[in-house]
Amino acid sequence: MNKKTRLLIGVSIVVILLAYLALTTGLISNQYEVSEAVAARDNLTGKVIIVNGSMVPGTDNWDPLNRTLTFKLTDGRATIDVVYIGDKPNLSPEAVNIQAVVTGQFNNDVFSAFRMLTKCPSKYEAENSAVYVTPKK
Repeated sequence: MNKKTRLLIGVSIVVILLAYLALTTGLISNQYEVSEAVAARDNLTGKVIIVNGSMVPGTDNWDPLNRTLTFKLTDGRATIDVVYIGDKPNLSPEAVNIQAVVTGQFNNDVFSAFRMLTKCPSKYEAENSAVYVTPKK
């Protein structure tokens, strides 16, 4: 192997490693806030992305037969409709400002999600969440 070939292989390996590091550390990201995703929707159609936001209270609707959760997701600047198909996330009825991270893609004006994560569900417990049990007589 001559010097040019070894140099080309070495440079190629360095470029591949740098690209891998950029992808894994988030320098090149497919993660968006709701308003960023809405602004770039035309360029993102058909691409799998991750969207962060807050669930709009009162907009969630669980269909147990189809294992489908529909809700609105917002970041305070923009709002999108989300259809999530999968296991029902742990959502407390008293919860306010539930932070959610959904993975999926835009399908027209709806974000179709196949993965959903709610952030720190324990922090959304009601302040007075004590359970009172009436003793049997």
